[in-house]
Amino acid sequence: MTHDRRTFLRAIGAGGIGMTAGALMSTSAAAATIITIRGGGADIWSTEDAFHFYYDEVSGDFDVEVEVVSLEETDSFAKTGLMVRESLEPDAANVMLRWLPSGEAQLQWRPEAGADSVSTTSGAEDESEVDGGGIEVDFVRLRRDGDTIEAYGSSDGEDWTLIADLEADAVELSSDALVGVPVTSHVEGTLCTAQLRDLEGVSPTNSVDVGDVGIEGSVSVEEGVPFVSTGEATDVTATSATLRGELTDLGGADAAECSIEYREVPDESWTTVSAGTREETGAFSVDLDGLTSRRYYEYRAVIEASDGDVATGSADTFGTPSRSNGRSGRNGPDSASNVDLADGFADPAPWLDDDTPVIKITEPTRRQLAAAVGVDGPRLVVFETSGVISLGEQRLTVTNDELYLAGQTAPSPGITLVRGDLWISADDCVVQHLRVRPGDSNLTEESDWEPDGIRTGDGTANNVIDHCTTTWAVDENLSVGYDTENTTVSNCLIAEPLQDATHSKGDHGYGSLIGDRADNVALAGNVWAHNYDRNPRLKRGTRTVVANNLVSHYRDGCWMDPDTEASIEGNVFRRPVSDQPNVFGDGDAFVDGNVLEPEDADNPMVGDGITRLDSRPLWPSGLEVLAADEVADHNLANAGARPADRTAVDERILEQVRTGTGSYIDSQEEVGGYPDLEVTTHSVNVPQSGTNAWLRARARRVETPD
Repeated sequence: MTHDRRTFLRAIGAGGIGMTAGALMSTSAAAATIITIRGGGADIWSTEDAFHFYYDEVSGDFDVEVEVVSLEETDSFAKTGLMVRESLEPDAANVMLRWLPSGEAQLQWRPEAGADSVSTTSGAEDESEVDGGGIEVDFVRLRRDGDTIEAYGSSDGEDWTLIADLEADAVELSSDALVGVPVTSHVEGTLCTAQLRDLEGVSPTNSVDVGDVGIEGSVSVEEGVPFVSTGEATDVTATSATLRGELTDLGGADAAECSIEYREVPDESWTTVSAGTREETGAFSVDLDGLTSRRYYEYRAVIEASDGDVATGSADTFGTPSRSNGRSGRNGPDSASNVDLADGFADPAPWLDDDTPVIKITEPTRRQLAAAVGVDGPRLVVFETSGVISLGEQRLTVTNDELYLAGQTAPSPGITLVRGDLWISADDCVVQHLRVRPGDSNLTEESDWEPDGIRTGDGTANNVIDHCTTTWAVDENLSVGYDTENTTVSNCLIAEPLQDATHSKGDHGYGSLIGDRADNVALAGNVWAHNYDRNPRLKRGTRTVVANNLVSHYRDGCWMDPDTEASIEGNVFRRPVSDQPNVFGDGDAFVDGNVLEPEDADNPMVGDGITRLDSRPLWPSGLEVLAADEVADHNLANAGARPADRTAVDERILEQVRTGTGSYIDSQEEVGGYPDLEVTTHSVNVPQSGTNAWLRARARRVETPD
């Protein structure tokens, strides 16, 4: 017996959208009902949301579940899942069981209208019932029982794990509320596609955009369709793998052609391998040969039913090992700078070995870079292209641990990111030899455009930012997140933030903020130039080493909050524009060997509020202090991305530091605008052994003139 298959394509509208999903589901329980939602919007987070919502009105208790089939990774924080919401206002109180492209389900909520959102991974970790605040699942379930809202995840839709539950005092939601499926692309002006299967517990009748999404979303619902899921990769070698899929529903057809599609990350086109024809449900597989060692591959199961319907499983990835023994020594040349990236508190990429998959960026596009950094697993990202990558007025967030982003591998003149910022919201990452220049993107004050340059995320650990350039940020140029551990920022050029641009608070020409309770932060060998304030700002409860840095053309130097500890040694403070002490605030510090230039400047080195310590409260064992009279020349020669291959913007700023010139700016347009760098390409061949030494040699090559 064939199913009566019906398809309803629905564009967004202010009212209803025709026949409801409930009506669709009631006609046949045997076949899959697939909901495809396309949504834009910058995010569902903070104090206001922007997304597409497919929802029903409920009163009182509810119990809703759905299987997430796929979510397009427009950003690593694209989101779908289940949501209960007070209203359609962008700032409404809500609870969302979010499902991310990584496959992890986490709970987030806005306690009341206009409040900041929190989640089981950020700001409300103690509410979580699972380690880390989330779990990788295919099925999500949101339930309200009286005054309690419960969030669950499951791998099979039968055995459920409680992720978190919220009592009435955690979030203000009325008995009458809106429940359904949200989708946000996390990239304003770009649509993200999510597919979900067999929504139960509500019958949505409305499909609307919430907030400023920048592009209209839509919903389509298909009943009685075939369904396929993607299985695990097995028997993976350096050049081969077995990939699996499972046909779980023919959708009323007599048979289906089964296949596996695969591609090397970050390629766009797929290669298809047939797995034969099936006339009944069940598993199928293909054996691949001729793969490249040390690569990540994305793959998915696909079926084409005999009646013409096509179904695609969610994509997964696997990495091929090297052809060597997988071990990588820690040898290789030290940095050309006095400060090596291993001299701080962080251990640079302890996970890196000769089996670590390599991802090659071949075009300077956000899509390729986002695909590479978004892979869930240890990865070495190298560049076979130079040029400018526009982030499209969006943040690029690294959410998966163990990334080595090796800008030193790019051909001259290297890689520059513009119109967005880079957040490292993951552990055990290294970022080297990149330039990040957010700028104002020609936006107005009303835009709420407030990018940083580079920032490590809250609660992260063991991250290194070395030999990077950050300029033209609207918030801080380069910062370390709250509650972080073991962070190194070395040999960076942190310069020329936008003083009065698009920040909601007005003047904001800031250098670096070290977030509350950040422990073991090493800031060494850097140049802070033309930052009016925060050079750096050490927030409450931080423990920081500030050594051998050059701070030039500033109002506030090193600003310490209460309950801070710092070792501040061998720094040069040059060209102050106020009479503020260079080290001021309320913390405890060992201050030694710092100098103030020019000689006729009379700013006190240490303010009255600082408690002077007789010895270092903390210090990384590998860091050796350079004499202060050598610091300026040394840092001007070594700081920033690719010192042997600098771009005109970096050269101009450093020359201004040398000559005591330059001013604060409100827009990048005042100094020539966004760069237009040449796109050149070359082949990058990462060796099968000695990866760490090879990376160090490539870094040394762009740090030292021939």
